[in-house]
Amino acid sequence: MRPPTQRQVRAAQDEIRVWTADELRAFLDWSRHSYEDDFYTMWATVAGTGMRRSEVLALQWKDVADNRISVRRALDTEARDEFKSPKSGKSRVIDIDNALATLLAEWRSLRSQISLDYARPDGLVFGNNMGGSRSPNEVSRRWRTRVKRAQEDIDVPTITLHELRHTHATMLLQLGVHPRVVQERLGHSTIGITMDTYSHVLPSMQADAVERLSMLMQGEK
Repeated sequence: MRPPTQRQVRAAQDEIRVWTADELRAFLDWSRHSYEDDFYTMWATVAGTGMRRSEVLALQWKDVADNRISVRRALDTEARDEFKSPKSGKSRVIDIDNALATLLAEWRSLRSQISLDYARPDGLVFGNNMGGSRSPNEVSRRWRTRVKRAQEDIDVPTITLHELRHTHATMLLQLGVHPRVVQERLGHSTIGITMDTYSHVLPSMQADAVERLSMLMQGEK
């Protein structure tokens, strides 16, 4: 499959919806404490890394170490329990914070209580209760039902699971993280794809940059 052209990416930009940091925090808190969601760790991993659905579902425990996740493969959505190279065609490494690293360690412990095999280095981090890979469509369906259920208790707009990835990228750019770093985390083949996809963030980034430049020129800290 060919990568999208810049025109196709720009055409899709208006359809991108993202959560604010407060909305994301509210949903994750609801998922963990109110709903007691078995999928909470998966949602938190996507939110904290920007990984694609197919990459998260292909993640193995040997890929998680030292506050880093190595993205080496993706689940083939057209063949059950088959893997392929990530979309960019090459592996990448994503740094994660202590909170997510601890959460994943706790999840591994829970998986081992089902079967020690599920916590082995080649075990799937987010496999099903039989040790195999989860259906991508099932995971997306569960995400939709969770968001709909959460909206009964908290004020969050509807977004897709893929837009949770967009949320991760958008928040990084809003924090002033260099687009090259965002490109590397997302696994985009070129920085142009990153810049085109998230051009909606650029106006606020430019305004912030001008404000910082003004403060620097005036000798303010």
